[in-house]
Amino acid sequence: MKKLIRNIMLMLAAPALLLTSCHESFDELNTDPTHMSEANAGSFLRPIMYGMSTYNWNRYDSWTFELMQICVSTSSTSGIGWYNATDASGDGTWTNYYYYLTNAKAMYKYGEQAEDNNYMAVSLTLQGWMFELLTDAFGDIPFEDACKGEEGVYQPRFDKQQDVYTNIIDMLDEANRLYDTSKGLQFNSQGDMLYCTSDEDTEGIMLWKKFANSLRMRALLRVIDVPGLDAAAKLKEMVDNPAEYPVFESNEESAMVSVSGVAPEEAPLARPSDFTSYRVLSEFFINTLKNWNDPRLPIFARTATNNGVEGYYGMQSGYQVLPSINASYPNTDNLAVAPMELQLMTYPEILFIKAELAQRGVINADAKSLYEQAVTAAIELWGATVPAGYFDNPLTAYDGTLKRIIEQKFYALFFCDYQQWFEHNRTGYPEIPVGPGVDSTKKMLTRFKYPSILQRTNKANYDAAKESMGGDDFYIKLIWQK
Repeated sequence: MKKLIRNIMLMLAAPALLLTSCHESFDELNTDPTHMSEANAGSFLRPIMYGMSTYNWNRYDSWTFELMQICVSTSSTSGIGWYNATDASGDGTWTNYYYYLTNAKAMYKYGEQAEDNNYMAVSLTLQGWMFELLTDAFGDIPFEDACKGEEGVYQPRFDKQQDVYTNIIDMLDEANRLYDTSKGLQFNSQGDMLYCTSDEDTEGIMLWKKFANSLRMRALLRVIDVPGLDAAAKLKEMVDNPAEYPVFESNEESAMVSVSGVAPEEAPLARPSDFTSYRVLSEFFINTLKNWNDPRLPIFARTATNNGVEGYYGMQSGYQVLPSINASYPNTDNLAVAPMELQLMTYPEILFIKAELAQRGVINADAKSLYEQAVTAAIELWGATVPAGYFDNPLTAYDGTLKRIIEQKFYALFFCDYQQWFEHNRTGYPEIPVGPGVDSTKKMLTRFKYPSILQRTNKANYDAAKESMGGDDFYIKLIWQK
């Protein structure tokens, strides 16, 4: 009845609208009252957070999931799980990251105009995050000349990796100094998507500050063995001065974007049924969790039945002939259905960084205690509880090695963009199985190829980057890789 009355009223009102329309400005009639007519520093924040977090979730789903032998295709042996990448595998990463970097740089400009340090700091935090993802994935990238199309820079030069990391580390340090925790985000009255910081809620600014410093620790650890960057000393300085460099202190402070699943915050995957279409979890992934007696297993996987026995079964990675086994599917409800939390960086990662620094002797701390705290936080992040005796297991007990730390960190980085790939290439751990069906000429990829369009639109700078990198293929090692 309400819809009927509404329709009748609209019909009666229509002639009146026609009679009055000629007296009104076309500009007024064509103005959408639900959208802003002018941009401000806050108008860029939600699009960046939603766009980047959902894109990265999809990249984990389509790239990291199979490349790191966690998920196995059952329909083809020519995919990324067999190290068969295409030249265009990184094109979307390049395009999307630079698109959102342009928005982040615009946020800085508008924040500067408004004399608002917090928007400038948030911009630098997001730029540091995105630039690191780019350089970790490609190597040399445009940094100083990036996103300057409005200034007429259409052929940006590429900066060397070491210079990019130096700039990222300095950028995040500047963000840390800029944050003003006495005020919020004046242009985001509804709160930002990460920490719900608004014009009145100031508590989130401290969490943004912690996010910036946590990202700086990630960047410094990535290049800890690269000469000339003094990363170990800078990490020690950060750990020894928590008041000056606050980082995540609990799972609740983790940088995770909440997506409701209701427009305009749709889940990254439009059809959850696609999440398990023609793919299952690997033997490597399932058996490790089983051997650990890990409570995350039922959260990540569904049971399957073989020979009348229900349980968790994995499929061989890189098989030559499809095995005749009913393997476990990924748990769609917990991994691909909104509402969901999309990871940017979490508290367990900070604890694993500190555990590694202690294991290396960079900081004076108990590596065993930090390792166990990290594993506990990683398990609790998924809503599970560490079972009694978990660390009594010889396979989970801290044994003083980097290998043990990274094995657990690998699972803590589950569904966090490319981080498992990057950390494996940095440390060599965990040991990823190579199946019998993998071509002997193929191996773990170390980077993406540059988009081919650069060879047509920015050839001179592409050629210079290619020479600097020693080539442009999937196996060129970056400066921080083992």
